[in-house]
Amino acid sequence: MDVTQQLITVGAVLAGAVLSFLGTGLNDRARFRRDHAAKLFEQRSAAYAGYGRAIKACYQLSNRIAAGRGLHAQTPPLSPEDGLPQLEAAAAQRERDWEHVLLLGDPASVEAARTWHRSVWLMEWYAHGWIEEADAAGWEESVATASRARTEFYAAARRSLDIPDARLTDGTWPVEWMMKRKPVTATDEVSPKGH
Repeated sequence: MDVTQQLITVGAVLAGAVLSFLGTGLNDRARFRRDHAAKLFEQRSAAYAGYGRAIKACYQLSNRIAAGRGLHAQTPPLSPEDGLPQLEAAAAQRERDWEHVLLLGDPASVEAARTWHRSVWLMEWYAHGWIEEADAAGWEESVATASRARTEFYAAARRSLDIPDARLTDGTWPVEWMMKRKPVTATDEVSPKGH
């Protein structure tokens, strides 16, 4: 075998090794990106769902306490004395879950969550009795605002997770026919909320 053939063979082996190394590196990088995207999807969806549950607890408690304050009669009332400690605990959980949304959420979802957060804060202020001249009309507007904000949050979160058909219908609460219900009392069963 002459030197030229040996150099060609060594060159081919080296080229094969370099191409194999580069191919393995590219495959590893692609696998890392896929694994990272899958983990981010799982963590984001868990963060969004946890936050949604936490803020909904604040919403529901505020709703019942507001009924206890006489602002509406659609849900069984809960006295401020009994309800406010529960609301404070729910708000603390929401704050913990909010940090996950801030860390993992995309900017549009974080902004939508912030809007929902602020609208439920207003409901909490009604529940605490901190709204001067609180009335049923103001309360109903705060509920409608929170419902719209919730819809926007879930639409943004679904887009963030790349879920098809991200837009949801408006979940305005309470629905019109519920307004015809006789006033509920603390002993009545809590009605289900598909909200």
